[in-house]
Amino acid sequence: MNRAILLFLVTTTLCHAGLEDIKDVIRYPIISRRCKTLLKDRSNKIRVQQKFNTMIIRNQKLQDQLKPKQQVALQNLTLHKIQLENNVRLATLRLKNMEENIVRKGCPGITL
Repeated sequence: MNRAILLFLVTTTLCHAGLEDIKDVIRYPIISRRCKTLLKDRSNKIRVQQKFNTMIIRNQKLQDQLKPKQQVALQNLTLHKIQLENNVRLATLRLKNMEENIVRKGCPGITL
């Protein structure tokens, strides 16, 4: 009698554990589509941020190549560099906010 009860408890425990594993594997298609769009938007933001960084590097090279007599061009490049740095800061804040939203929305298997 005790063996039957023990066997019943073991099988129910294994079945319950098996169902939990299956629930982890099965994902709703709406969640995965939403996660894919969030990750795609995030990768686009990262790409834009990288473009800003390359523009800052290019701007610095142009400033280094300028002759001392080209003061107006130097002022314009300095102004553009400040604007680009502000855009990088803003893009970084937006990216951080987007990553927090991805984590908050509960996308399974996300590695940022």
